[in-house]
Amino acid sequence: MATRALLGALLLAASPLGLAPLASAQEHAPDLAWIDVARIAAGETLLQIGKAPRNAVTVDVATRIRAPKEAIFDILRQCEIAPEYAPNVVDCRLIESVDDGKAELFVQTVKPAFFLPRFEHVFRLDYFPYVRIEVSRVSGPLAQMRGTWWLLDQPDGSVLLLHSLLLQPGFPVPRVFVRATLRRDLPVILDAVRARAETRSPD
Repeated sequence: MATRALLGALLLAASPLGLAPLASAQEHAPDLAWIDVARIAAGETLLQIGKAPRNAVTVDVATRIRAPKEAIFDILRQCEIAPEYAPNVVDCRLIESVDDGKAELFVQTVKPAFFLPRFEHVFRLDYFPYVRIEVSRVSGPLAQMRGTWWLLDQPDGSVLLLHSLLLQPGFPVPRVFVRATLRRDLPVILDAVRARAETRSPD
């Protein structure tokens, strides 16, 4: 799931929604400058996508969720339920917990398209409750996969869920296909996480 590591324009904090940056200093912080505040406030899920060297793709996707950060964080950790809402994910299983439970390794089976074979890859989630989850490639055919899930408190009590990702296939596939797949699938995933979290929430 490299993160865009620049603090977004602080003028967003003056908007009706706020889109407040992290309250405490971090080694890096998400770029918020690309986010259309009015569209997020209206309930849209936003996405921007770009290119990187060696046929890699960068993508940022964001949505607002009216639910506790703990509920959102818990859903993001539950890889085993990902096939229920994540397109192209066939299976996802926990391999082991590492670093005294601060991180976990998962093996995931993916079927990227009808004309491509399914494949397995191993990835790692590093947990920083309840601020962010770091995603990184461990093994498998993907050349690169690293990113961050951010959970940012907003002044109105909602949470801005932001996912930044760099992905480079390790097999021959046109970058236009990778971009199209991410553009199609990532908003679906964030919308599903939002629906599940808000259903859990007593609010």
